[in-house]
Amino acid sequence: MNPSFRIQLLPIALPLAASLCLAQPLRDAPASPAASPKAAASKGQGPVVITVGPNKIRRSQIDTLVDLMVKAKKASENMDADEKRYLERMIATNLIGQELLDLEAKRLKVEAGDKDIDSLIKIFRGNFPSDQAFRNALKQAGDTEKGLREKMARQIKADKLLNSQVATVDKPTSKEMQDFFAANKKAFPVNDSLRACQIVFLVDKSSGSQGAAKRKADLEAIRADLAKDSARLEVLLTRFVYKARDVSEGPEKQDGGDLQRFLPGDFFPEFKKQVSGLKVGELSQVFRSPMGWHLVLLTERNDGKFESYQLQVARAIAQQKSAAAAKDLKKYLKTLADRYKVTYLEQTYRDSSLAGVYQP
Repeated sequence: MNPSFRIQLLPIALPLAASLCLAQPLRDAPASPAASPKAAASKGQGPVVITVGPNKIRRSQIDTLVDLMVKAKKASENMDADEKRYLERMIATNLIGQELLDLEAKRLKVEAGDKDIDSLIKIFRGNFPSDQAFRNALKQAGDTEKGLREKMARQIKADKLLNSQVATVDKPTSKEMQDFFAANKKAFPVNDSLRACQIVFLVDKSSGSQGAAKRKADLEAIRADLAKDSARLEVLLTRFVYKARDVSEGPEKQDGGDLQRFLPGDFFPEFKKQVSGLKVGELSQVFRSPMGWHLVLLTERNDGKFESYQLQVARAIAQQKSAAAAKDLKKYLKTLADRYKVTYLEQTYRDSSLAGVYQP
């Protein structure tokens, strides 16, 4: 079983708590952030705003997920009314899709085996450093391990349906990548520029020699952990970006450490020396500059050689495949929406854009 989670369409990195809610909505979640999910579940708070066949989606579900996602992005002060409405519509669309798949899975008697559920839970647990951290995330979602198994079973059933209807976005083969590069070679720049992501720990005179040494050791430990995925470039890049967002102290932290395109001479001599010899997808050693300690992952070398554009080519192919899969998914969900009527009791949750799945 290799779950694809294609129904989790939200283009935002979710905390586990939000992911659990999306895997099976908290149908009676609180109408306001002040109430806890467990307390709300006992009181059945929140008006119904959407029906999907016999199933109901409450305003409180959507509010809860909005709150979780805003907290995860720490964007509450910067999110305006239009952005919040967009987020609400996006979550509503996602929840409708999950309800449709749930109803169809019941109709077709699709089952989820214990081994598949165990495998999926193992993936979730792997995102946390300890069992206690995992249990804390469950508690934040107002859930239990028994409830998690039920949600995972529901997710697996939905994924089985999608596997039969929507093309999977598989990793491109070497031939696919070389053919794509040959067909689109003119689209790739050829110059002296590079692109890289970095994690930087700032060090100044106040740090002292012991403090500086400690910071170097911490960054070297991060490098050793990331290096375990050196043979899987996309995985390495993803992990590096998340780690940079979490611990880096440079101004590009919010962009996952992405330095955009640059010329080696744009930075300190120490930086130029380190990056000039790297291959795409290769980690630098931890090195010192006047700023502090750096760890760099080279993501582009625009020299015209296929090997230097592997990440760009892989991303471009993945985008093409994802677009095709999204089109198939939208078509399938519309078919299910014809079978199980979707009714918006509050029109504010309807995605009326061209990208909207459930149009009248």
